[in-house]
Amino acid sequence: MRRIISLVPSTTEMLYFLGLQDRLVGVTDHCDFPEEAKKKFKVGTFAQPRLEEIISLGPDLVLAERALHRKAIDELTNAGIRVLAYSPSSVEDVLFIMNDIVRACGTERAAGPLIKSLGERARGLSPRPEGKRPRVFRLMNAEPLITPGPGSFQYDALRLAGARQMDFYSRNAYVMVTFDQIKEFNPEVLLFCGVARGQTPPPRCKGCHVSKPACQRTAEDIFTGDWEQIEAVREKRLHPIPCHTICRPGPRLIDGMELLHSSFLNI
Repeated sequence: MRRIISLVPSTTEMLYFLGLQDRLVGVTDHCDFPEEAKKKFKVGTFAQPRLEEIISLGPDLVLAERALHRKAIDELTNAGIRVLAYSPSSVEDVLFIMNDIVRACGTERAAGPLIKSLGERARGLSPRPEGKRPRVFRLMNAEPLITPGPGSFQYDALRLAGARQMDFYSRNAYVMVTFDQIKEFNPEVLLFCGVARGQTPPPRCKGCHVSKPACQRTAEDIFTGDWEQIEAVREKRLHPIPCHTICRPGPRLIDGMELLHSSFLNI
């Protein structure tokens, strides 16, 4: 596979981590890490890739998101282009994706040890008994209240990092909850998409028209009023986390897990 196009920011990161960046001929506008990825030819946005441009580049392989790019996958496959598409639901899935990519590219010997090292780091986080795990709630969206569910790699990453999370009957990747459910769970730690007070907010993603994007909110914007009933708010254990910490299922996910694991040990 000499010519690769990545339609997913996390798989773009994987290609650089695995030493395959020289084969990368196209990315999306949202593929912003590492910095060199911004210089690659753009084939649209993460949500709306431009199929004509993708096909015109003559790729041997396109990396896509299984659910979001369903239509594009069908059209590219019909055009005779090989597509590998993923929707990871666990940390092991993230490692599988990297192994799958290097198998397709014939670089298992060179890249295999890199993937193995990531796996060892993820599995090596010292486990804690359930009763010793801090109650952690990850807020992705405030209106409505949305959190990662058991079917998401984020939920699995937090579990491995040592968090005790809300139990759900659902196996969905993302779950809408009520404030009463959060109050009953009474988290000791609140992780949210946002920035610390006084911190320069990240630039808006291309195509974002939300008046107050989640990534630019502070704790003071969200956790007021009834939130004062929650232990994490009273104890000021409110932690904004940048997108790459656990939102992207790429190599930096393991860094984020280690960082969170260290912070949970102090609770």
